[in-house]
Amino acid sequence: MPSFGLDPDDVTFSTMIDSYGRVGNVEMALSLYDRARTEKWRLDATTFSTLIRIYKVSGNFDGCLNVYEEMKALGVKPNLVVYNTLLDAMGRARRPWQAKKFYQDIIDSGLSPSQATYAALLRAYGRARYGEDTIKTYREMKEKGLSLNVLLYNTILAMCADLGFVDEAIEIFEDMKSSGICPDSWTFSSMITMSSCCGKVSEAENMLNEMFEAGFQPNIFVLTSLIQCYGKTQRIDDVVKTFNRLSELLITPDDRFCGCLLNVMTQTPNEELGKLVECVERANPKLGHVVKLLVEEQGNEGAF
Repeated sequence: MPSFGLDPDDVTFSTMIDSYGRVGNVEMALSLYDRARTEKWRLDATTFSTLIRIYKVSGNFDGCLNVYEEMKALGVKPNLVVYNTLLDAMGRARRPWQAKKFYQDIIDSGLSPSQATYAALLRAYGRARYGEDTIKTYREMKEKGLSLNVLLYNTILAMCADLGFVDEAIEIFEDMKSSGICPDSWTFSSMITMSSCCGKVSEAENMLNEMFEAGFQPNIFVLTSLIQCYGKTQRIDDVVKTFNRLSELLITPDDRFCGCLLNVMTQTPNEELGKLVECVERANPKLGHVVKLLVEEQGNEGAF
């Protein structure tokens, strides 16, 4: 530009920072930003959005907030893209309270939340297990006719499974299917885990059958949840049947699975302990040897 007698102006500098940020040249983008602050260039909201995104990708979430504060100090009004980028960053940082604050800033500034706004909120609230806020955001999206993809549905359902929001999960799962979104293995895993934790055996079994019909195989987390469920209701034969599925699916038992088997043994009548001892021996021979000795020493008195 100087060779043609042209001097870069504020728009040029903003574009250069934005361009370097978009192609991943973080060092050059931040170097130009430092120069912009020193020489008091006038940067636009798009440039600040790019800078926030750079800090977000690198995991420097305090850097995102610092850029936002500098932006306000320079008198640059944040647009919806800036707020959406901040919401996504706070979701990744697991700071839902700050996501809530930025959402309120959007409303107070007279901007209309977009689908990207609500998606970022759902991720932020869902990851942090902000149950009521997640459900409220979901309902607001549905009222406005905004659609959700399978990842957002799964985020909500996983949160419902962890918090025991049974009725809400069933409602959202049915809405998901009626909206034409096909559940995936993560969806079914969340629903089975939730039913299992609540001791709803038939619901868990029905969901497992639906999972098979959809062409998905349960993973070790699903099978662990089912074993817990059967153990609570003392359906020991079903525990053994579920255990046998591991070898059929070529899944190797892990420590959590073995711990679950031991927990089931503490709830099992003595006359049926032998069935579970055999399972533990097959899952982990060393652990099985110890368990077998304990059971034999215990005899018929007391619980395992």
